[in-house]
Amino acid sequence: MTLRVLDLHHAGDEPHLLREIMRTHQAALNVFSRQVGMPAARLALMRFLAIRHPESVGIMEIARQQGINAAAVTRQVKVMESERLVERSADARDGRRSYVKLTANGLRIFEQLHERAHAFEQALSTAVSAEDMAATVRVLVHVRAALEASC
Repeated sequence: MTLRVLDLHHAGDEPHLLREIMRTHQAALNVFSRQVGMPAARLALMRFLAIRHPESVGIMEIARQQGINAAAVTRQVKVMESERLVERSADARDGRRSYVKLTANGLRIFEQLHERAHAFEQALSTAVSAEDMAATVRVLVHVRAALEASC
């Protein structure tokens, strides 16, 4: 049996938009985590909980709102709980369900990290003109809409 090797060569002038989006996304996540001091996914979870503070939020609701699976949320929550950033409580009617909220310390740390994230974004905006930034955002909105429509 002979395996067919895919032709991976291109003429060189084709745009590789998705490849550049993915490479840029990975670079942004890596640099963001180092500059801000926390992975972007965890900061997004903290932001969601900070907006809802002092209310407790169910794991399933967090998963739906963040667009990730409940197991990933549970793993993040366990780490954050060990760091005393969140507290978890069981549902009184259904012990399998749990609710999460930021602790006072978690809220304070989120505010500090949020400031760092804002400063990081401002620093990035000095490397790209406002016009290019706006055009990039428009293109990315269209790309995301096209991808979501193809599902």
